[in-house]
Amino acid sequence: MKIGLLSSDADTVSLVSQLGYPHDCTHCASLEELTSLSADGAQLLVLDLDDLLPQADELVELVRRLRPPLATRPAPVVLLLATPAHQDWLWALRQAGAQELLVKPVRRQELALRMDLLMRTAEPEEAQTRVIAAGGFLLDLARLRVTHPQRPELEASLTRKEAELALLFLQNLGRPLSRAFLQEKVWGAEPELPTRTIDTHVSRVRTKLGLQPGHGYRLATVYGYGYQLERLD
Repeated sequence: MKIGLLSSDADTVSLVSQLGYPHDCTHCASLEELTSLSADGAQLLVLDLDDLLPQADELVELVRRLRPPLATRPAPVVLLLATPAHQDWLWALRQAGAQELLVKPVRRQELALRMDLLMRTAEPEEAQTRVIAAGGFLLDLARLRVTHPQRPELEASLTRKEAELALLFLQNLGRPLSRAFLQEKVWGAEPELPTRTIDTHVSRVRTKLGLQPGHGYRLATVYGYGYQLERLD
């Protein structure tokens, strides 16, 4: 799917681009470029309102035009990033059809969750097919469910982080994965990540997926390094 982003903040651009991977995420330098991208089929627009204050009326009109009464294709989902000081303008944008709002400064985890939900809303057919087979399991990344064709008792619900962590282990059977690698892939550059967060999530993944010798797996600690998932014969 196509994602359009308008922001001059380097951290926001980097974060949205990371969270939008592997989708086609385009950084627009102006409202005109964003308008062109929306006409070209963008399904999610992320707008930093601090960059658009001088063009308030034009933006409201753009959002309104995106949702005509007799649209031939689904209108893009619009996510606004704004400070509380923009209350009057935010009300006008929401009335025009902008669906979501995150108050700045935006936390990575909150933006990750919101973008995931919005991408599934914007492209429901694709979300329904996001089932990945790995290590003998089937991971449904849209519904956050895991199943094992040969072991129905291992079916479980996961959180988004647990699903991402489980997928990393299952796609890297037999390989030791460092704690730094796991943090980067699942949590990104979270400077305040508690030291026990990774350990707690690994423990939950081990329990929910039954990654124990009795089920043919071993998720073990690699002392001083990280973790390794093995599939036992």
